[in-house]
Amino acid sequence: MTTARASLLLHAAVAALSGLLWCTPPMALAQQPSPRLLEQFTHTAWGALDNAPVDILNVAQTSDGWLWLAAGTGLYRFDGKRYERVDNVEGHPLLSSSVRTLYAPPEGGLWVGYRVGGGISHFQRGQARHFAAGQGLPGGAITSIARGPDGVLWVAARDGLARLDGDHFVTVGAAQGLPARRARQVLFDHAGRQWVAMQGGIYSRADSSAAFRQAWPHGDLSAMALAPDGTLWASDVDSYYRVLPAAPSGEAAAGAVLQGANMYFDRDGNQWLFHAGGLERRNAGSSDAPQQQDLNGGMPQSFFQDREGNVWIGTSAGLNRFRRNRLLTLPLQTIFNHPAIAPLTGGGIWAGDRIGALHALGPEGERRNVLSARISALYRDPDGVLWAGNDEEVWSVDGGRMERYPLPPEASSYEVQALCRAEGGGLWVSVVRAGLYLLKDGRWRRQPAPPLATAAGVADLDLFPTTLTAGADGALWAGYVRNTIARMAGGKTVLYGAEQGLELGQVLTLYRHGTQLWAGGERGVAWFDGQRFNTLHGQRGEAFRGVSGIVRTPQGDLWLFGTEGLSRIGAEQVTLAMRTPGHEVDYERFDAHDGLLGAASQLRPMPSLLLGDDGLLWMATANRINWINPAHIARNPVTPPVMVQDVVIGEQRYSPLPGLQLPQSTSNLRIDYTALSLSVPERVRFRYRLDGVDDDWQDPGARRQAFYTNLDPGQYRFRVMAANEDGVWNPQEAQLAFSIPPTFAETIWFKLVCFIGVAATLALMYRLRLRHVTQQLRTRLEDRADERERIARTLHDTFLQSVQGLMLRVQTLLKRLPPDGDAYQLVEKILNQADQVLAEGRNQVSGLRGVQPHHDDLPHMFSELGQQLREEHAADFALIVTGQQTSLNEEGREHLYHIGREALLNAFRHAGASRIELELGYATDHFTLQVRDDGRGIDEQVLAAGERPGHWGLIGMRERAVKIDAALDLWCRPGMGTVAQVTAPGSAVYQRKPGTLRRWLMREAA
Repeated sequence: MTTARASLLLHAAVAALSGLLWCTPPMALAQQPSPRLLEQFTHTAWGALDNAPVDILNVAQTSDGWLWLAAGTGLYRFDGKRYERVDNVEGHPLLSSSVRTLYAPPEGGLWVGYRVGGGISHFQRGQARHFAAGQGLPGGAITSIARGPDGVLWVAARDGLARLDGDHFVTVGAAQGLPARRARQVLFDHAGRQWVAMQGGIYSRADSSAAFRQAWPHGDLSAMALAPDGTLWASDVDSYYRVLPAAPSGEAAAGAVLQGANMYFDRDGNQWLFHAGGLERRNAGSSDAPQQQDLNGGMPQSFFQDREGNVWIGTSAGLNRFRRNRLLTLPLQTIFNHPAIAPLTGGGIWAGDRIGALHALGPEGERRNVLSARISALYRDPDGVLWAGNDEEVWSVDGGRMERYPLPPEASSYEVQALCRAEGGGLWVSVVRAGLYLLKDGRWRRQPAPPLATAAGVADLDLFPTTLTAGADGALWAGYVRNTIARMAGGKTVLYGAEQGLELGQVLTLYRHGTQLWAGGERGVAWFDGQRFNTLHGQRGEAFRGVSGIVRTPQGDLWLFGTEGLSRIGAEQVTLAMRTPGHEVDYERFDAHDGLLGAASQLRPMPSLLLGDDGLLWMATANRINWINPAHIARNPVTPPVMVQDVVIGEQRYSPLPGLQLPQSTSNLRIDYTALSLSVPERVRFRYRLDGVDDDWQDPGARRQAFYTNLDPGQYRFRVMAANEDGVWNPQEAQLAFSIPPTFAETIWFKLVCFIGVAATLALMYRLRLRHVTQQLRTRLEDRADERERIARTLHDTFLQSVQGLMLRVQTLLKRLPPDGDAYQLVEKILNQADQVLAEGRNQVSGLRGVQPHHDDLPHMFSELGQQLREEHAADFALIVTGQQTSLNEEGREHLYHIGREALLNAFRHAGASRIELELGYATDHFTLQVRDDGRGIDEQVLAAGERPGHWGLIGMRERAVKIDAALDLWCRPGMGTVAQVTAPGSAVYQRKPGTLRRWLMREAA
């Protein structure tokens, strides 16, 4: 459209707008299209490609929640996700797979009427009763099952009518005024009158004691339906008549009122009328045109409304569900092309797009069509002035006055992106590629582009705001395509980007609620805290992507419209998120399951969501406009029954029966469960746990299977709970107890046998090892004894005898010397020293050969040694024992004795001491041996070197101490004697008492 043509149209529309835009009553409706059912309901169809049954003749819902389908191919049940063909009910087989009629009484159970061969079955609480034709039950297909106000069950069949009397059926026929023709349907009205459709006409009676009389009009009528106002409708072939118990006065001719094959009424009183290939719905008490709906070519055959309010229609092609939408679509003839929306004063919205007109819309549809013009942006300023823009101009409507402002030449042909009221008057206008302008007093002023090119890498052609909003202080906030938001006030621009917490990518919308600023973009949503932006996080990793519309209601709820749908975040969650950054908010999602067709705009026009003056939320998609009343959202209060269906091991399925026992060696299995919520089964949530395996409830989301691996034999109990689409949890959990018996190798007896076998093997190995070690020790001891005897013999036979012979020769020499000579005295001293050497040698030989009578009593051994040394040397000796005397092991006793003996010998022979003490200390965790004397002490050079040249006593003491992990310490105080102390750990020298088993094994080994 050229500028001149648009100008003529605009000027020509000024008068019309003056009279229509502001003066026309808000509810003045334009011509409305024929309404469609899809604007109020979501239609879901299942057919053969979805593994659904076809040729559905009857639908019923039992008290446990299952939806049952009588189809030409058999009996099926449906949980909202999966169809299951049923050949038996609660373990009882059907009489035939050719089922025709279903009836589910409110107290539970299911009645099944058969088509071929007739007959009827009743299944309830694990019991089954079958009634065959010819036993009071008329023959032929069962066409109707109904219950009277008195609780009596009535059955219509091909060959007549019958009622259930106790445990058998009684035929009702000619005696009660009925013809011997086919019975088609039984119905009771609000007054208790019984109606029966027979071949040839409708019959009725006021109560069970009266006879049936033919109703009016006469003729072959069937397919009765009772309206909420008490009107009875019946059809012949394709026409419906009002039925009366008797003909009206004057025998008025009966006339068809409606055209249709079958008629039904839902619980709200709305009428559903079937046609070939489709249906129509009339709102209760309304004269509006009926809502039409095609059924994909299937012929409708059955109608049912479940306890959640969903309407189910079975056809020759499959099953159809109509669920009332929460997001309602406006019924319009117009097909929009990315509409722009703005609030309409008093309620409703303005809507326009690039190819159509400006529309005033309300929940009922189009109110008026006021102007034909292309629109890329709509905006209502705080004063109520409506602004619109396109690729040629911006124009405003204020009361009855319209003004137009052509775009500057450099911006012409580029669409207006966003509009916003300027502080101090005027209008901010963002033009694609051209940038930001201020329109004030009819003049255009281009604003300098913010320094984004170097800061964010933005191309020059992208330096235009994608969204605008005014701050509480009058500043202008502008969002840009490369994760940048600018605040402009007083000629200064402040930029906010990633360094200030912004992580939105392309900024799509800015929204101010009071003093709070919110921003939405392709990567999420954030709010401004005065210094930086904070990202909003949702539970389960939700990021709220592609949000181009944000609204906060007076109740404090936050609504976001993005690529995933419409999201609601409660006021308390919003407050918690703003107080605790990083908190993951709980949210509610509305999408295609709720009637949303399309998604939020990701380019223009924006915003895609707004709050109307009437409190309704309006949202625009690519070609639709939806609305929802946030104060009155339809909820599903019905808790979903939950049940366990199967236990699957490999390819084998096991029914969840009481006392279920699975095969031995079962370690991996799958448990199938379901919840019978039929409205939005995709949103049903589960949680389960397996007692003995799971420490807490598991959250599988919407998955209807639980998997377990590496299970041990034992008793288990599986528990599962479910919540419907509105989060209403069923407190009654479903349970399944099952057991996995152990194999023989997994029983306690097998484990006990294995334990005994292992213990016996270990005992045998220990005994063999102990015998081997004992033999080695005995051999070593014998070798040591032999070696000691050899050394003793050698010393006695060679060294000592030689010394003795030498001493005899020296004594001979001594006798020849004069007694008073110096030589005599010298030789006598030599002999005395030789006697000492000889005595010491004998003592060594005695030590090698002798067996101490108290070899296990260290104090006694030292007492005897000290007494001997005391007799040979002029020194006092004292033995001191502290602590509880404990037996020492052989190695420890031997090394401690020799260390102590060497220390005593040194003290007696070399210290020149007058008193020598030996103290033995028995502590719990260590043993102490200390030798003290008051002699001359040890030379400092010897202490420093750790040995006396040419002597091996100190070296031997240290070597023996190392062998028992002991510490040897020497202290020497000049003129005050010497202290030699040995400290050995108890674990190295104490003899531990063996246990009973060890003593027995040692005894056996010995």
